[in-house]
Amino acid sequence: MSLTSSSPAHRLQPLLEPKRVAILGASPRENTLGNNVVANLVRFGFSGGLYPIHPTATEVAGQRAYANIASLPEVPDCVVLALSADKVLQALEEAASHGVRAAVVFASGFAELGEEGRALQTSLQALCERTGLVICGPNCLGLVNIAQRTTLYSSSVPESVWPGGLAVVSHSGSGCIAISTLARFGLSHLVSAGNAAVLDMPEYLHYLAQAPETRAVALFMETMRDPAGFAHAMQAMHRAGKPVVALKVGKSKRGAAASAAHTGALAGSAEAHAAFFEAHGVISVNDLDEMTESLALMLHLRQRPSRGGIGIISVSGGETAMLCDIAEQLSISLPDLAPETHTQLRAVMPAFGTPSNPLDATGNAVYDTRIYEACLEALASDPAIALVAAAQDCPPGLSKLGSGNYRRIAEATARVAARVDKPVAFFSMVAGGMHPHVLEPLHAANVPTLQGTRASLLAFQRALSHAERLQQLEDPAQPAPAHIDVQPHWHARLASGKALTEREAKNFLGDHGLAVTREVLARDIYEAIAAASRLKYPLVLKIESPDIAHKSEVGGVILGIENGDDLRVGFEQLLNNVRTKAPQARIDGVLIQEMIRGGVEMIAGLTQHPPFGMGVVVGSGGVLVELLQDAALALCPIHHDTAHQLVGRTRGAQLLAGFRGAPAADAPAFEQLVARLSAIGAAYGDVLEAVDLNPVAVLPLGAGARILDALVIPRVSNP
Repeated sequence: MSLTSSSPAHRLQPLLEPKRVAILGASPRENTLGNNVVANLVRFGFSGGLYPIHPTATEVAGQRAYANIASLPEVPDCVVLALSADKVLQALEEAASHGVRAAVVFASGFAELGEEGRALQTSLQALCERTGLVICGPNCLGLVNIAQRTTLYSSSVPESVWPGGLAVVSHSGSGCIAISTLARFGLSHLVSAGNAAVLDMPEYLHYLAQAPETRAVALFMETMRDPAGFAHAMQAMHRAGKPVVALKVGKSKRGAAASAAHTGALAGSAEAHAAFFEAHGVISVNDLDEMTESLALMLHLRQRPSRGGIGIISVSGGETAMLCDIAEQLSISLPDLAPETHTQLRAVMPAFGTPSNPLDATGNAVYDTRIYEACLEALASDPAIALVAAAQDCPPGLSKLGSGNYRRIAEATARVAARVDKPVAFFSMVAGGMHPHVLEPLHAANVPTLQGTRASLLAFQRALSHAERLQQLEDPAQPAPAHIDVQPHWHARLASGKALTEREAKNFLGDHGLAVTREVLARDIYEAIAAASRLKYPLVLKIESPDIAHKSEVGGVILGIENGDDLRVGFEQLLNNVRTKAPQARIDGVLIQEMIRGGVEMIAGLTQHPPFGMGVVVGSGGVLVELLQDAALALCPIHHDTAHQLVGRTRGAQLLAGFRGAPAADAPAFEQLVARLSAIGAAYGDVLEAVDLNPVAVLPLGAGARILDALVIPRVSNP
């Protein structure tokens, strides 16, 4: 491994590639943490200096023991602390004073245990910053470097572990155990990071990007502490051509920071993490089954898929129908086949077969694998297909005859995979294991083998999306996101923390280039009449109050004011409604607003998503916005092209395109508004809590988009 003194990998070498290891708290008693570490190192053939430390014992797990660090014949690169939390700091101070550069801390009792534990962890971090120690943990199982036979690990390392290309980094010890004991993958590294007080996932990713044994990384993540550092580490992983598959747990929707904003209820922590992972080329999964199958695919893909969809071959009409059902439920598109592919398939299939995707190659293909191979090659030649998957159930309980039949299908798949220039995978539509006789030729040919219909289909789709995202990230002509300059007087106004009225909110948005309605504040009916003469009918009346976020809920909005009589009656009615339903609210007057007729109602907004900052949300708008729950989120800022993709993920996109004969709306204008709104979020994120634009009227194509109602909420943390 070629390392420079400034690289993150060099900093972690004493931890992940130590030549000399000391174990503090090593015990001659079996099934204790310190004894487990020594036994693991011996069992796995660690060839470096191994120094158990115990104040009185002369031997631990067959190895000579020493009384303390000072009595060791050489300075260890790394110390493993099998000690209680109250003894950790003193032990680390002593280790650092002798020149030790790294440590593994198993002990719990740090930040996971309340204020006292957090204070102890802060002291540990300060010690490491002062001494330069790098630490795995605390509250962890430790780490394993398979290639180096280094097992600084308190749990038993499974006998089934073999060297391979997968590195696992997990905040959860159980997550580490679950992935490492699957016996589906060879491992390069296993890191139980625990509280990750000193080293977290970004540092480990930087190291693994340079580790030649590692081909892919699995992350079991409980929290994201350093988004910028993680993004930088992902750049290193992409340069190295190593995919990262992440399972982020604890993504339940947080309460909206500003409950007044509809957009806060539409997109929570799960959506923000998904948006961050998508932006930085991380393959995000929802459970361990999905992670397993994505890893099974990504570890063995021969080449990056091109743009296109999934082509699937089966030998069962019923299971082909099931594939269609599940793909539709998962919103996975299986492209229609080109006419020339139909011609190829008809030439090789039995007369009763039907060319389609998914393709039922019929039972004849089980016995005549020439049919199967020809069908597979036809799918691979289709211009709309980027990845070909052979769907064949082969559970461990197959009979000898059945496993022989399906082995021939596996052999045919392996032969085609070696000939075609597109990725080919094999999956069993049932999980629970696969027959080894069937797997053998696939493994020999390095064909990815997956289990379970849903998890496999999702893995295929994510691989295609990942390839497309990497192409975008590598494109030197990738357009820059939208940008605006901060206007000091508006920054100061928001920093005051004082609520903005709708009129102020629209002034703020208008000053930053967003199209808003024309309106005038009237404090009495006479000012209202004068305003109406300037704006022209029809009009809308809205209450102006810093205490009322959603005006329609208190009768604070009256539409369709067509003339002076309507204006007089409506003005009085509006004030009476609000005084009755919100008697404590301050009333600054009535907003006389031009009425925009027609158009498609959409919503756009900004919400805070710690630790990522502002996110921009779009979706179908109007009074039923929270009932419809139709929204998509991206982190700020975004480019117009990203805004187009964002809007395209909502059901509102169908309305904008012209639903059931309606004229197309000005979607490009709305997308431009969304991109510019995201720039506002990026520029004012330190003083903004949320922005809610609902509805935004998207007028007929060429007529633009207009913000009809706006809510701008300053950061609640401001004084």
